[in-house]
Amino acid sequence: MKNIVSVKNYKALPNDNIDDTLSIQKAIDDVASSGGGTVLFPEGVYLIDAVKSIILRDNIILKFNKGTILKALPNDKGSYEIVRVHGIKNASLVGNVVIEGEREEHIGEKGEWGFGISIRGSENIHLENITIKNCWGDGIYIGSTEKKNFSKNITIKKPILVNNQRQGISVISVINLKIVNPIIMDTNGKAPESGIDLEPNKPTERLESVKIINPFTENNNGKGILINLKYLQGSEFAVSIKIYDTKNVKDGIHIVKPNNVKGTVEFIKVY
Repeated sequence: MKNIVSVKNYKALPNDNIDDTLSIQKAIDDVASSGGGTVLFPEGVYLIDAVKSIILRDNIILKFNKGTILKALPNDKGSYEIVRVHGIKNASLVGNVVIEGEREEHIGEKGEWGFGISIRGSENIHLENITIKNCWGDGIYIGSTEKKNFSKNITIKKPILVNNQRQGISVISVINLKIVNPIIMDTNGKAPESGIDLEPNKPTERLESVKIINPFTENNNGKGILINLKYLQGSEFAVSIKIYDTKNVKDGIHIVKPNNVKGTVEFIKVY
């Protein structure tokens, strides 16, 4: 992990109004091919084609100087990921970056799956000090791939999620997730419109060892925290969710639990 490169060395220059997606991807791929390392982003605005995505690889750290913005270019697609974290291990995004979607400039009306960061079927992923706003769908999505029906060992520290259309964070399938000190506000536009929505899509997916610590949620059109277990009915896997300190969940908590779902949802310091 001693390999360190700057995206500037790959002609991804901030503030030049040129699409930086391919240059950033080349930097990531080169570092990954040498076994991994750190890709540095100097301060400024980088334009991203979210349909192509910035695709993370194994053993990569994206490190952002304060003042870095990854801005999605307008598109007409119902789904996209500005940063795609699919089927990989050992990757991080750290350092006061703003990831900005294109919902205000979006071309078209269809879909609700334009994500800031999409984590699927991946392990050992760390996000810290990231702001995600104005996405056509979710700020962060955590789920499965066809090859692996859960993500594992995911840590998200001090995220800020504002004005995303469908969710702040969607938690679909994960083992060992920790979300620490999230701030999630103003989710609006497409239901469920919640701050954090824990909602598997099918009984083979998992919500195991999930911890949400000191959340702040406000002015989300849905709930601050929604736990919807309706599609886990009959699952062989037990739910394990702990939410620590609810005093700053300003817009409510709602749980949907049908019969024949096993496990625990535990609240510590309930207000």
